[in-house]
Amino acid sequence: MSRVGSAGRLDVMKIVVWVLVGIGALVVLGGVVLPLVHWLLGALGWLIAGALVIGGGIWLAKRAGHKGVDASGEAQRLP
Repeated sequence: MSRVGSAGRLDVMKIVVWVLVGIGALVVLGGVVLPLVHWLLGALGWLIAGALVIGGGIWLAKRAGHKGVDASGEAQRLP
């Protein structure tokens, strides 16, 4: 009979261990992973904003470069 009782205690201990592992995983998730993901998403936001600014600058430079120049490559002058 002592074997049946010890087997029951082992099952309870396994449950306790799994609960503690789950709590530990939540602590690691909250303390390490979530700030890391938050930082990565913030960096991604800044990269997207920078790409838009640089792309817009290139687009404006190309657009401005086409105006005011005729086929010979010289700047157009007022008559």
